[in-house]
Amino acid sequence: MQFYWRRVLCYGFNCFVTLQLTVKDKYNREIYSIFNEKNTMKKILILTVLMLFSVLTFAQLPTSTVPLPPDIAAIKKKNVLIIAMTKKDVPPFFSGDAENIRGLDVEIARRIGVLIGVPVEFRRDAESFAEVVEQVRDGRADLAVSKLSITGPRLHTVRFSDPYVKLKQAMIINRLWLSQNSQGREVYEVLRTFNGKISFIKNSSYDTFARTNFPKAVYTPEESWDTIINNVTNGKIAAGYRDEFEIKKISFEKPEAAITTKTVTISDSIDNIAVAVNINSLQLLSIVNYVIKNEYSNIDTKKLMDRYKAEKKPVAPVTK
Repeated sequence: MQFYWRRVLCYGFNCFVTLQLTVKDKYNREIYSIFNEKNTMKKILILTVLMLFSVLTFAQLPTSTVPLPPDIAAIKKKNVLIIAMTKKDVPPFFSGDAENIRGLDVEIARRIGVLIGVPVEFRRDAESFAEVVEQVRDGRADLAVSKLSITGPRLHTVRFSDPYVKLKQAMIINRLWLSQNSQGREVYEVLRTFNGKISFIKNSSYDTFARTNFPKAVYTPEESWDTIINNVTNGKIAAGYRDEFEIKKISFEKPEAAITTKTVTISDSIDNIAVAVNINSLQLLSIVNYVIKNEYSNIDTKKLMDRYKAEKKPVAPVTK
C-alpha cells in the first residue's frame, strides 16, 4: 500500500514540476519536504490542491490560433469565393449556366475554393473581358478566371497569377487581300507592315495587342468573333486577330472558310492566360499560383482542342 501511494505522489510531483512555476528556493525546499512527510492523508490533500491548481492554470491559457491574412480572412468570413467570368461562353474554358457550368477555368476556380475551404460562386454578368478585370479591381469579385490575357494596362490595376496557358497570337487573313498586298513577299513580311483593316473583339486583350503590334492598321473592333470571321471570309476586312487556339477552331467549326482565308501563327508574340486578383490580395495570389503550378502548368493548344472536341461531341440518346 505504501508503495502505491509513493507512485501516486511521484506522478503528482512530476506534474507539479512541469508547470514550471517560478518560486524561491526556500519555497521549493518546503514543498519537497511536504512530499516526504509520512502523513498519507496530508499528502493526498496536497496532491489534490496541486492538481486543481494545474487544471485552473491551463484552463485560463488562451487558445493558440494563427491569424489569417486579411484577404483570406475576408473570404472565410463571407464563406464564398466569387469568380468573375464574361457573360458569353468561351469553351473549353467556361460554358453553360450556373448549375451546369463546366470548363478548364471552372475546374481551376473550384480547386482554389477547395484549398481555401469555401464554396465557389460564378459571377457571369460581365459584358467584356475589360469589365471582368474591373470587377476584381473594385472588389465585386475575388478572382477573374475567364481566359484572361495579361496586358500592360491591366497590370496597372490588378495582379496576375503565373500563366496556366501560353498561346501564340494568330490571324485569319483574306486570301485575296493577301495576294494583292504581298507583292512577292512572304506572309511574315506583309504582317510587319500590315496596313489593312484588322478586326478583334472589342475591349479584349487583342484590342491592346493590335494597336501595339500593327500601328499602321485600320482598327475595326467587333462584339462577336463570328462576325469577324464572316467579314474576313467575304472580304469586308483584311484580317481577324486572336490567339492560335481560336484560329484553329475555325477549321474545326467552319472548314469551308479555308477557301477564301489563310490562317497565320505569329510565333514571337505570346498571349499569356492567367488569373487576376485584387492588387491587395497577396495571400490569395499565392494560393492561386500553388494550384496552377501543381495541377495546371502544362496546358497546351492540343490539350485545349481535345477538351473542346470532347465538349462538342454529341451525346448519344439513351435507349430503353
